[in-house]
Amino acid sequence: MPNFCAAPNCTRKSTQSDLAFFRFPRDPARCQKWVENCRRADLEDKTPDQLNKHYRLCAKHFETSMICRTSPYRTVLRDNAIPTIFDLTSHLNNPHSRHRKRIKELSEDEIRTLKQKKSEETQTWPKNEGYMLNTFCFMVMTRSKTMDTDD
Repeated sequence: MPNFCAAPNCTRKSTQSDLAFFRFPRDPARCQKWVENCRRADLEDKTPDQLNKHYRLCAKHFETSMICRTSPYRTVLRDNAIPTIFDLTSHLNNPHSRHRKRIKELSEDEIRTLKQKKSEETQTWPKNEGYMLNTFCFMVMTRSKTMDTDD
């Protein structure tokens, strides 16, 4: 599932480029600063854990001095990184754009259809018992190679 940037007026998503995306910090004070800088009123009532789990900001919102490339495959933020680069001009002039995601009320039929579709997707999951083991082994082997090069 792609990551979408939570910044106002930013339409970047992880499937479009190699741009890094960063989770909101769990530290309450730093997380609050990220929310304030984003100027997204709909994020103000969320906990740091909720923000960390569900929201990301792309690297375009951070000064380059705040971003560390530890390897060609890994990009991390400095511990004190705060996003400071935003295009807020049209966002602040339009009060409706501050609530970016709209919740659509679903009818009973739509809910039933979604549940049925989800059930069908679950049933078509690979039945090969070795599939998960092979995937896990691949991930472990890949991680161990990147850990060796981090030194």
